Amino acid sequence: MATTGTVQSLNIKDLIRYSNEARVNQQLIESKDLHTRMNCYEPGQITPFHVHPNDDEVIYCVEGRGAITFADRPDAPLEPGCVISLPAGLPHGIAAAKDNRMVVIYTTNAGYTSERPVNRPDEAGIAIPGEWANK
Repeated sequence: MATTGTVQSLNIKDLIRYSNEARVNQQLIESKDLHTRMNCYEPGQITPFHVHPNDDEVIYCVEGRGAITFADRPDAPLEPGCVISLPAGLPHGIAAAKDNRMVVIYTTNAGYTSERPVNRPDEAGIAIPGEWANK
């Protein structure tokens, strides 16, 4: 069986970027089946509360500390080396600790969607990748 995909290689440390305005979200690797992106957070920055209705997500903490936040269960702490698997349909957010920067990498299905399950006006201006598919 012949391989049709492309080998992709990146050095994460060369791509880390921060902004005082909001967390920096950037595409890392994309294939026909998977998308891998990176979020870089200044202290206290967040990814707003959202859900991927049909898509699992795996999050890996590269550096810093923070948490995956939930509405109905305790936060899942993030620190360097942590890998967290989130099942489709589980609403969550991501927050950097107030005293350090944080970098996470996440992978999900190509064509994934993101929705905001609750109205949180303070998070309305923060974009969520995958949200475009719902418009």
